[in-house]
Amino acid sequence: MDSILLLAQLLLFALSALGVAAADGMRAAQERHSLENLRNMALALSLTLLVSRLHPRWALWAARPFFLLSLALLGLNLAIGFGPGSDRRFIDLPGVGFNLQPSELAKLAVPLYLAAFFHQRPTDYPIIGPVLAIMLASGLILISPDLDTALFLLLLAGLLLFVIGVPTRRLLTVMLAGSLALLAFSGAFLERLGKAQERFFGWQTYVSGRVSELSPELMRGPLYQITQAHKAIINAGLFGQGAGARMPNLPESHNDFILASIIWAGGWLAGGMLLLAWWLILARGLQIAAHLEGSLSVLSLGLTLYLCLQAALNIAAVLGVLPIGGSPLPLVSVGGNAMLMAGVAMGLLHGLARQAFAQAPKEVRS
Repeated sequence: MDSILLLAQLLLFALSALGVAAADGMRAAQERHSLENLRNMALALSLTLLVSRLHPRWALWAARPFFLLSLALLGLNLAIGFGPGSDRRFIDLPGVGFNLQPSELAKLAVPLYLAAFFHQRPTDYPIIGPVLAIMLASGLILISPDLDTALFLLLLAGLLLFVIGVPTRRLLTVMLAGSLALLAFSGAFLERLGKAQERFFGWQTYVSGRVSELSPELMRGPLYQITQAHKAIINAGLFGQGAGARMPNLPESHNDFILASIIWAGGWLAGGMLLLAWWLILARGLQIAAHLEGSLSVLSLGLTLYLCLQAALNIAAVLGVLPIGGSPLPLVSVGGNAMLMAGVAMGLLHGLARQAFAQAPKEVRS
């Protein structure tokens, strides 16, 4: 296994355990998540070890069936899925005590599918087919309704296509046409997406410093998590308050806002260590891609973007740079689906690193 990727993954797991312990100790915590988190980390690490032993080309072979499976599950989710309120986010798997979240599978399926599509094809090959397929996946997620994940899929696909060198003119044309189709596809569901609009305008007013203009309902609702997270981060100090200190009440402190819990317990130093771990994954992923060619290089880039883009969006939302998006922090947030898919992605990166540096000199491997 690649020592740099393994070090970063284990560091993120340790910070996750610290953050969840702090969240469990919060006075308003309704249930404890430490045991669940340890189980998820153990499963994710097992998947990483298992997948890392396989040749990366199996992922290219399985990419299209996996993408089709994710589409089928997204459609099934609209029929039998459940979630908060009228949302449909999860499919109950009877007898296993686990709820499947098809949108998390779709996130991983997109870079795999694009890497397989460009296997033995040039980057200037027409991309209308993949874009329409990804737009279909985004549309199914949008009407669940989950605007944030739908936009994430489009952003992930667009960035990957741009980075690998798809002509900008063709990319913009197809993406614009697809976006218009997605907007029309979502027309009947825009009213259900009102929460996203409310979050955006509340965030915009908050970051502009016009807090006095915000209604009490907004301060107790969509902005409550941001204000509470900022209290925890600011009051944490350099070395933190420790996992046993009572943290300010913070909803989703074990999941989407676990960064604030980590900083509360371990201080700004722990926050810096988390950023270091993600920088290591980003730098190593790009280095692996640079030492590979063709579809394997595209796969490495796609997996790196899949992991690091989610991390960047989550960190930016917690810090208030972006509106709250609901993206988990990969390998850190408690959510089992996201943790397991990130474990698979890390395993693939380990396998790609083995291929990239098999014939490389020792100074390149370290």
